[in-house]
Amino acid sequence: MKTVLLCDDNEDMLELTKLVLSSSGYQLVAVGDGTEAVRICLETQPDLVLMDIRMPNMDGFTAIRTLRSEGYDKPIVILTGSEKQEDRAEAEKAGCNAYVLKTMDMNEVVEVLDQYLAEAGGGLE
Repeated sequence: MKTVLLCDDNEDMLELTKLVLSSSGYQLVAVGDGTEAVRICLETQPDLVLMDIRMPNMDGFTAIRTLRSEGYDKPIVILTGSEKQEDRAEAEKAGCNAYVLKTMDMNEVVEVLDQYLAEAGGGLE
């Protein structure tokens, strides 16, 4: 079973994502801020990271840059409510593999996870 680290400070989003990913066959580890995400990720080396952008203690961009600089080379997917082009550009610059908007329809999230966990990740989508 593939392990996904989910980093989001919104409790409702955490619960929804946990439910969807668990029912799709993924093992999920959830944390509420970027600092905790970096620590857990480097300790456990999950198969993929789902990262929100705006969080307490350390934002998603900083967390991604930190993970990449520490050698974490598995896929990192931004899961955010932000449609801003600047955020997409910053995410790509930080080293994420894909950028997915939060919606109540989580099918796109599962599709992106399936894609990146089935093959080696490429550039930002």
